[in-house]
Amino acid sequence: MSSIEFRFARARLSRADDPPGCGPSPRPQPESRDSGGRLRASYRFWTRDLVRFQDLDRLGHVNNVSFAIYLESGRVDLLETLKPGSTVGRGIGWVIARLELDFVGEAHYPAEVDIGSRILRLGRSSCVIGQGLFIGSRCFGEAQNVCVWFDTTKGKSLPMPMDVRDALGAYMQEDPVGL
Repeated sequence: MSSIEFRFARARLSRADDPPGCGPSPRPQPESRDSGGRLRASYRFWTRDLVRFQDLDRLGHVNNVSFAIYLESGRVDLLETLKPGSTVGRGIGWVIARLELDFVGEAHYPAEVDIGSRILRLGRSSCVIGQGLFIGSRCFGEAQNVCVWFDTTKGKSLPMPMDVRDALGAYMQEDPVGL
């Protein structure tokens, strides 16, 4: 019987004699993340989903992967409402390029999840969607998604058409007064 040896890399702090660029990088900070996204009043567009038994971990909490699935439901609902057919199939439409998620609290079964969505920023070919996950008035997750207007056949981003920009602009929302 042969033995298997496992080696684990140990993290270390950068030393003064390390060449430039070596060692741990500073952790990037979220772009202007605020607590306004944790308030129901921050959102105009809402999608409802259910906590399913399959969403739970062994401790009875909603699993971290399920948070992303709830966010996807809200994101796709918003984008499909604004431009039907823009999130499915091949051709030109939306792809997600980034998801940044803060786990704010726990969620349990059974429950209804309200997913609030708002447009935070519009770019030439992308938008940033802010989202909050709520059970009642309690926020248990907050996220920012970068979505890109994309040609899947050519594999590249495209400028958003004006009708898409206008539709997204209708859901741009500043944080509630006082934040």
